[in-house]
Amino acid sequence: MRLLKEVDRMTLRIGEIHYTNIMPMFFHLPKTALLQEGFQFQSSTPAQLNQGMADGTVDVGGISSFEYARNPDKYLLLPDLGVSTDGEVGSILLFSKVPISQLSNRKVALTSSSATSVHLLKLLLERNQGVHNEYTVMDPDVKTMLADCDAALLIGDDAIAAAWSGTAEYQYDLGAWWKEWTGLPMTYAVFAVRKEAAEKYPDSLSRLWEAFNESRDTAAGESYEQLIEWALREKGGTVSFWSAYFSRLIHRLDPYYLSGLKQYCRFLYEDRWIQQYPAFSFWNRSGAGIYSKVDRL
Repeated sequence: MRLLKEVDRMTLRIGEIHYTNIMPMFFHLPKTALLQEGFQFQSSTPAQLNQGMADGTVDVGGISSFEYARNPDKYLLLPDLGVSTDGEVGSILLFSKVPISQLSNRKVALTSSSATSVHLLKLLLERNQGVHNEYTVMDPDVKTMLADCDAALLIGDDAIAAAWSGTAEYQYDLGAWWKEWTGLPMTYAVFAVRKEAAEKYPDSLSRLWEAFNESRDTAAGESYEQLIEWALREKGGTVSFWSAYFSRLIHRLDPYYLSGLKQYCRFLYEDRWIQQYPAFSFWNRSGAGIYSKVDRL
């Protein structure tokens, strides 16, 4: 791994989310060395990270696909990094008192922790099922949400814990639902950098990008063994659950998984959730600026 030049030492601010679905990119980072080199880590929820990236208090991180779609001119995508599935995800779940076919005109509680999943659910309900609801944003506690509403959307570790609790009679996995509807994978988060940070700190960004890739590859290379041990201690569950969970997650952004992201963004644009269809501009680690994967609507 390439070390930074002395002149390039700086305070690149990295948004760090402690959800299990993104942990492969962070678990094996040489964090002590990175801190010594001037990098800063800011712990946050997905929603907090999205806001920090949007307002410039965070430079780089795994932001929601919706945040990227909403503000594409602010960011460059980091190649080959993301959080996707080709079907079931296991941690983006709708819990309901009634079947989807009976959910129309009922109250749906939306987690305050997410952006991608909230809009994914609206697309699935409205476009795929023709169901229209009253939505309310609530803190991510399934019992409280279902006390006030007929269905509740949860993501990440909150969704996993709620699924284990067996609180709701009906449970829908949004990754599986999206795959069944579109035939495409779904990308929930992308790794992005603010354009001014990429321009100012190219060597530092290269160092960090390499470290993210190495952490992911190390985790996958050991079949997520250390991550599973960590998840058992911190979250509970079983070895078989976490092994299956990590194996389903794809932490790359190749053309196939980019196709799912593009379809998601087309729907957002057509339904006027975003003002423009993104150009999908990627940071070019060779130092030649950026390259774009612009896709026509």
